[in-house]
Amino acid sequence: MIEIARITTFATANRRDIVRRLMGTCKSFQNLIFADALAQFRYYERAGLVQYGDGYLAIYHDCEN
Repeated sequence: MIEIARITTFATANRRDIVRRLMGTCKSFQNLIFADALAQFRYYERAGLVQYGDGYLAIYHDCEN
């Protein structure tokens, strides 16, 4: 699995704050409109590719699927 995004989750109250931060810092989310970025994030969550840690969030890409 390849890590495609990593952000800190301090001062994020909900999923919208997380997606806004992803859009501002990660290349894979930068050129998306908010609705598409939110849908993409939800896809990664449903696929089990989002990992929450102590103060960070990482999104992975599964190369085998």
